[in-house]
Amino acid sequence: MRSADRIINLTSSNFTVDQFNKRLIINGYPYKSDVQELAPRLKSLAMEKNLEKIWLWAYDSDVAEFARNGFKFEGRMHGRNDQPVVSMAYFMNPLRGISNKLQLEDDIIQSIYNNPVEPLQPLSENYELRLLEPSDTIEISNLLKSVFVTYPTPIDPNYIFKQMSIGCLFAGVFYKNKLISVSAAYPDDHLLRCEMTDCATKDEFRGQNLTERLLMLLETEILKGNDYILYTLARARSYGVNRVFYKLGYNYQGCLINNCHIAGNWEDLNLWVK
Repeated sequence: MRSADRIINLTSSNFTVDQFNKRLIINGYPYKSDVQELAPRLKSLAMEKNLEKIWLWAYDSDVAEFARNGFKFEGRMHGRNDQPVVSMAYFMNPLRGISNKLQLEDDIIQSIYNNPVEPLQPLSENYELRLLEPSDTIEISNLLKSVFVTYPTPIDPNYIFKQMSIGCLFAGVFYKNKLISVSAAYPDDHLLRCEMTDCATKDEFRGQNLTERLLMLLETEILKGNDYILYTLARARSYGVNRVFYKLGYNYQGCLINNCHIAGNWEDLNLWVK
């Protein structure tokens, strides 16, 4: 999921002010930066913009210094030492950093681990899986809007078309020529990672492992000639989507508290990495 709000240059890095989700996203900062100088500037900017959460990917070598400045560890990505791989958060509003759903979410993870993985069954001939094209953007948008009351990023056809134009892949399942399920892959060539996201299926077609099938197709395509680390940020209270990534070999790497607004609520997001 990519924020569409404006980018702010600070210490020659990109920072996103995400007003919809009331957060400051640090997309990257120079390796071996002075965290003692950087952290207060981030807090000042978040206060100026009336934001509630600062979310950043930190270098391993900076984690202790960010922690001394009040940042909390939330998760860890795979990667080299010279890449920002640790998800950390600072809560301008302390209430934003409190989740009353953590026990339930932990129980969901344990249930996922404990249930056996069953092999996929073939779909009937009425279903078609394929990569999506710019001509499909209206159907993609309509499907996402029908599934999610609110969504943390724009889901209008123009925005989806823009993501396709910069290399993001979308895949869909059609039933009798109607789009009923979608997933996407958002590669980051700078950090050599790819977010698997935008998973949505019409209610009446759930239970057929459609998202799992789409993600397998996207993984095959996105890894052609590339060596990306694959990851997702899954709604922590959704058994189904977390189960899919577990089945596909992703490892649970942490939980981002009240990270964004989806389907009408603030959501904790589980980090799964492959």
